[in-house]
Amino acid sequence: MRRLRGDDGAAVAEFPMVAVLIVMIGLLVVQAALIVHTRNTLVDAAVQGAHHAALVGSTPQDGAERAERLIHERFGDGLDAAATATQESDGTIRIRITAALPLVGLYGPSGELSVEGRALDEESM
Repeated sequence: MRRLRGDDGAAVAEFPMVAVLIVMIGLLVVQAALIVHTRNTLVDAAVQGAHHAALVGSTPQDGAERAERLIHERFGDGLDAAATATQESDGTIRIRITAALPLVGLYGPSGELSVEGRALDEESM
């Protein structure tokens, strides 16, 4: 009866259960950081592309190409991102980037992320 109430060997059973939870929490934090970094980098590329397209003598398509070039420089071919540019009637240029965002690590199943950057065309001012 005394052997059933003792806690001898409890550490052997507790360690794997707690270790799995700690590892899972660590992986979730790393994955969240990866998603936030990717999103912020895409937003920066969209804003840089919109500012480039807003310069005198540039077209909205020039801004989309610049955004795609920045994404390619930062992520390579692994992100599968596409940039589109539109110019509104008020002179605002919008660069919209759509990318396949990896949901598990860098190579797992992916979801879609869409961001945009805007700038006012200098020629319309």
